[in-house]
Amino acid sequence: MRKTLVFGAALALICGSGVMTITSAQNDQGPEHLVITDGSPSSANPAYFPHRDHQNRLKDCGICHHGKGADGKQVPYKAGETKQQKCNTCHNKNADGVSLDGRLPGISPIQRAGHGRCQGCHKDKTSTKTPPVQLLACPTCHTKK
Repeated sequence: MRKTLVFGAALALICGSGVMTITSAQNDQGPEHLVITDGSPSSANPAYFPHRDHQNRLKDCGICHHGKGADGKQVPYKAGETKQQKCNTCHNKNADGVSLDGRLPGISPIQRAGHGRCQGCHKDKTSTKTPPVQLLACPTCHTKK
């Protein structure tokens, strides 16, 4: 009888922690939409990004997010380790301008980083199970939704 009680309590504890993990993962989804700017108050042509929609479809934050190492170079995203920051923390009007192909050193300004990351993925029809929306017209992202 005592073994059954101990086993039942342990099982309840394990199931309870699993429910807590699922609940906290669902609550940690970030904003539904993001307005992406260069960080200045007069930022021209902000992009309106459906963040939650991308999270739910892609399921891998590392597709879009990355971090910066001690040497200032880009490092891959690691869940729970990579500090979450706005894109314009590094990619702003003061960025020194890396090329999209990575051949020039430095940090890409927000326009080049966004166009390279977003358009690159959307033009790659093999990147998702469902074909992504074509981002051929500026108002697709640059008109408030």
